[in-house]
Amino acid sequence: MRPPITALVVACMLNVCGALWADIAAAQQNLVDGKVTRDGVDLFYKIVGPTSGDYVLVLSGGPGEDIHSMQGIADELGRKYRCIMWEQRGTGRSKLPRYDSSTINLNAYIEDIEALREQLHTERFIVVGNSWGMILGLAYAGTKPDAVRAVLTIGSGPITSEYLGVFSDNQNLRLGPCEIEVRDFWREPSREAADPDRAAFERLRAATVAYFYDRNKALEMAAELNPNDYNFRVPPAFLKAEGKYDIRPKLKTIVVPVLLLQGRQDLAGEGNVWEAHSLIKNSMLAFIDKCGHMPWLEKPEETWRIVNDFLAHLP
Repeated sequence: MRPPITALVVACMLNVCGALWADIAAAQQNLVDGKVTRDGVDLFYKIVGPTSGDYVLVLSGGPGEDIHSMQGIADELGRKYRCIMWEQRGTGRSKLPRYDSSTINLNAYIEDIEALREQLHTERFIVVGNSWGMILGLAYAGTKPDAVRAVLTIGSGPITSEYLGVFSDNQNLRLGPCEIEVRDFWREPSREAADPDRAAFERLRAATVAYFYDRNKALEMAAELNPNDYNFRVPPAFLKAEGKYDIRPKLKTIVVPVLLLQGRQDLAGEGNVWEAHSLIKNSMLAFIDKCGHMPWLEKPEETWRIVNDFLAHLP
């Protein structure tokens, strides 16, 4: 969420608290804009935070969701860590020549991250992911165990295609008559054919209420959604490539500390995260009550208390 009053607040701080602003600027103020080229594809990123220290790789959901959705994560963790706002293939500026199983698959995403790590000349990332970002972050840690210092998942993604079915069922269950009416309106075949991206976006906006415990926060989010922040060609390409995916074998190979943080009302269901916890040897499981799929937006105080405590105790 990006409140429109931010610029006004900054202006007041500049006028009234010049010394304080100088301290803040000294603590935060690295901004690097870069790209990695792999197999002819340009993959973009920004780094925000201090000029030195551990890298935190921030992974957005979807697949196909722009990294802007994770700005609140970078705002908080960027106080101490160099946060990499990674524009995954098919999102933001990281455009692809086509969207099929040759360009959208789990291995391609993992190797993209590895190419980024090598370009930054860093030994290990701390990885933070939400939803699909959880799936990708854990899969990367299981595939490249020496390249990760820790993994934090804030809001769960289905670790198998079966749990993806649970996610979808929970979403449908939480939609009211009005949301179902809007969803079905944009499912009408002729309307879908006329503007498939608009239809997909309107269905997503109608489903936003299912992602939150607090309906008011859901309505705020729905009002701020931007169709440019989603690439709706990515998810079907990924599912066509991976089919009945299952990252559980990769979870068994993870040896670094892992925080699995989830709202009690997360669409992914508790069975999904409990199984992930049982398979990851060095994992910590934490729940936040009365909270949905995006804890840092719905319960920020509890979220950052748990996250900062976990980070403070990393070996």
